[in-house]
Amino acid sequence: MNLKKIAVASAMLAFAAAASAITQPLPVPERGFISSTPGETWEQGLLSGNGTLGLNVFGNPLAETAILTHERLFIPLDKPHMPPDNGNRLFEIRNLIDRGLYKQATELALDLSGQEGFLYHDHFVPAFDLKINMDAKGEAKNTMRSVDFQTGQATIQWSDDQGTYERRSFVSRADGVAVMQIVGTEKGSVGCRLKMQVRDPHPELIGGGRTPQKPRSDRMYEYYVTNTTFAATGPALTVRQNFARAYPGSIHAMEGIAQVIATGGSVSTEGNELVVNGADQVLVLIDVEMVYDPAQSVIGDFMEQLAALPADYDALLARHAPLHNNIFSRMKLDLGGDEHHLTTEELLEKTSFEKLNRTLIEKEFDAARYNVLSSTGELPPNLQGLWAGTYVPDWASDYTHNGNVPSAIASMLMGNMPELMLSYTSYIESLIPYLEINAKHIFGARGIILPSRSTTTGYNNAIAGTFAGGFWVAGAAWASHFFYDYYLYTGDREFLVEHALPFMEKSALFFEDYLYENDAGILVFNPTQSPENTPANSDSQGSFNATMDVAAAKELLGNLIAVSEELNVNADKIPLWQDMLKKMPDYLVAEDGQLKEWLTPKLENNDKHRHSSQLYALYDGMPQEIADRPDLQDAFRKSIEYKLDKHWRDNKRGFMSFGLVQLGQVATSLENSELAYECLTHLVNRFWLGNMASMHNAKALLNMDISGGQPAVIIKMLMASEPGKIKLLPALPKEWPEGAIEGILCRGQIELKRLQWSPEKVTVEMVSGKKQPIELALPSEINDVNVVSGKASVKKGEGRNSRKVTLPANQSVTFEIKL
Repeated sequence: MNLKKIAVASAMLAFAAAASAITQPLPVPERGFISSTPGETWEQGLLSGNGTLGLNVFGNPLAETAILTHERLFIPLDKPHMPPDNGNRLFEIRNLIDRGLYKQATELALDLSGQEGFLYHDHFVPAFDLKINMDAKGEAKNTMRSVDFQTGQATIQWSDDQGTYERRSFVSRADGVAVMQIVGTEKGSVGCRLKMQVRDPHPELIGGGRTPQKPRSDRMYEYYVTNTTFAATGPALTVRQNFARAYPGSIHAMEGIAQVIATGGSVSTEGNELVVNGADQVLVLIDVEMVYDPAQSVIGDFMEQLAALPADYDALLARHAPLHNNIFSRMKLDLGGDEHHLTTEELLEKTSFEKLNRTLIEKEFDAARYNVLSSTGELPPNLQGLWAGTYVPDWASDYTHNGNVPSAIASMLMGNMPELMLSYTSYIESLIPYLEINAKHIFGARGIILPSRSTTTGYNNAIAGTFAGGFWVAGAAWASHFFYDYYLYTGDREFLVEHALPFMEKSALFFEDYLYENDAGILVFNPTQSPENTPANSDSQGSFNATMDVAAAKELLGNLIAVSEELNVNADKIPLWQDMLKKMPDYLVAEDGQLKEWLTPKLENNDKHRHSSQLYALYDGMPQEIADRPDLQDAFRKSIEYKLDKHWRDNKRGFMSFGLVQLGQVATSLENSELAYECLTHLVNRFWLGNMASMHNAKALLNMDISGGQPAVIIKMLMASEPGKIKLLPALPKEWPEGAIEGILCRGQIELKRLQWSPEKVTVEMVSGKKQPIELALPSEINDVNVVSGKASVKKGEGRNSRKVTLPANQSVTFEIKL
């Protein structure tokens, strides 16, 4: 048999395999979903990505839109604006704040910045639309779409008078390209036209119907993009966009390619379109790259790379799927949901505030982890993860560090995807030169300041006459929490020495210079901003002694002392840090019993605000100083209750999903299952669409915050860990009398391979990365603990609800705990 006959035979076999894979109705993936409604806007599309390249497919059978994105496509707005060196005038701002002239202090900071107002960093924008118009015989019917979380494959299925068709797509982790296949049940039945075009938001209302996007998006595109060139050459579509406001070091252009390979039939060009006629199946390989040298092009490289790939969809999927699934399938939540056959639209219709649908909880848990995994590459997820649909994204789709980013990454470690956290830490480290300038120029200090927002630079430009974001000083301390936590979860000592410790030292160095003592010998945080709130008795966000800043600084110094003692370093600094901790302001309780948001009687709480920054100390655990004070725990609880009552119980619209994540995290740290479950109820019911994408507002404004935060709340309801101690089911709601979860990662290098509970007993299988003794505890009294498998010792604990167990290294041990 000659090579031509071999190729023909191979193509025929590929078609037969693809056609036979089409089943009716579209099956529900084992871990994934089916949806009966195609997307009308980009927020409703099917999402896939490999962290670098994003694909968003609407799912319209005959007139498809697929939006391509790239993690580094932050369109250059203008050269970066460096904060002028005005640290020597900080005393003027402090004097104004001391005198209660908060608005004047904020306005002076704006004057000193040299800015006209608040400056966003470069915006995250889409690359292009790939339009696919199908030939059809009769109307499309029986349309369904699905996403398989274990493979990252999105599928759209429909029928017409000639047969049944499917479009399948994924973004390859193995080969770095997006892959799409179009196939029908009948030979020669696939005909379509493909073209690239500028992203067109149509007259959509994005972000909860707030603002018509098309006119603003078009103006943005016309001002910042120049010389866009689309072409159809041979079997490929290509695009190049140049950026009019590029600056040294920014991206100067974007280039993309879609190579079309038809089995049977023909591919021809008509203008900038490719026309496929009479094909058995069509394979489309898509790539997007950033160009940093305006004189260069990567189109030739595209051609070579794509030519080297097998023209076989199943072979490409087989190379990708194990890499993706190895990470995704480490965890599984089982609450007894038995309606996985239903569409997401049906599940969302069935759930209620009175009775959460357990299948929906399980699907959202999976979807959230899938979304974060798919949108984490060299960079962590931005506000929209990896997907974009307009040139005017809300909040520039930046990295918002004063709440959004920490929520998006909240479950990476406990959710058993620790390698994803390295995208966050490496991005933060890349900003250090900017952060050092922020500290020196704005505050006259050494060390670093992480601003509330960043994209391609880390300059602190978040300042306006009515917005005091430039005063927020908790950012680097909060980032330090994740650096240190990565070590606690993984035991990676090299990371601790080379990355966590240096970053924590730089963060602490700022506070050494920034803080000063008042007449009573107490350290003062001046100026500050409690994101993004204004005290009730003030006319400005500019303030002092914001509770969040104090809590973050306390956590940083405590952790830094622990690291230094473990590594036997910083012997000269430890006494200084210990002295700083002794002089920190105490937490305060307001007259209504809630926690004070500013640790001073001069500034009154404004608890109507959507942020809950004052609760920072309990975002991820229980510091000993709060554990020792029931009055403070009660103040945290009352703060949660007020926020829920003010913003959620009688508010069917709701707002800002990550605010609920913060409240839920605090509730779990308090081991308050009722409040944690109430937070979860709102998260589950209000912020997900039929495509299993999470939203910022109720049912609108695609956003990754709760894709990271919602699993964190659920995991923390079922497990709390610190080195040497694991508490099982600390905030288990009464609505879940039995269930199971697999793959929780704990601090101390321990994985809970499986945790299963019922009213009578708890069974837990765990593996420790090292031999170690730990305290194993539950909220209720333990009657007996048996070692079902493996070798471990069990001794009495400090109370009737705990036992001391010694775990071997790298060996599975299963305990049966009778209640």
